[in-house]
Amino acid sequence: MEVDPAALNRALSGNCRLDTMQKMATALGVSLKSLFEPMDNVEGFIRIGGKVYQFNSRDELDILLSNCELNKM
Repeated sequence: MEVDPAALNRALSGNCRLDTMQKMATALGVSLKSLFEPMDNVEGFIRIGGKVYQFNSRDELDILLSNCELNKM
């Protein structure tokens, strides 16, 4: 990624330069803009206790994980 460790540490602390953010976005294969977009556009499957569940949003995933904690699925 060619980012100085100190620069990466600053970035993780929320104090990042634009060129460092661009390098991170490039390394991740995403646009710089996408680093700031909400991440509710997730969907997928998760296996909990041998059973597979589908989720179509971050909220649904949060509900599945909450239910898992409450009910020990």
